[in-house]
Amino acid sequence: MEAYRDQYASVFRSGRGVTILAISNDSPEALASWAADADFPVLFGSDPEGNAAEAFGVGRRGNGMVQSRAVVIVDPEGRVSFATSRFREIDPTAYDELAAEVAKVALPLEADND
Repeated sequence: MEAYRDQYASVFRSGRGVTILAISNDSPEALASWAADADFPVLFGSDPEGNAAEAFGVGRRGNGMVQSRAVVIVDPEGRVSFATSRFREIDPTAYDELAAEVAKVALPLEADND
């Protein structure tokens, strides 16, 4: 998740018109503490049973836990525009692909200059 945070401005356009969700089986308290300590700019959702992740199309591993390094992008209208159950965090080309998915739904960068 640190790589997502570190590339938030470039890959996720600093959240312009998109919402990034990180879903985990961790408790709300553990997620809130971890997110605050590491200064994450994305939303975290506690999903102990894995049902929300499955509804987003992320799915679960064989042990019932949420798939690792999943990314869900929600467009400005509140629709899931992209979901992947396993993001290739150490592959630099994966960030280019993710940025392209964000660009499909994010507000234009020029919108900030109006």
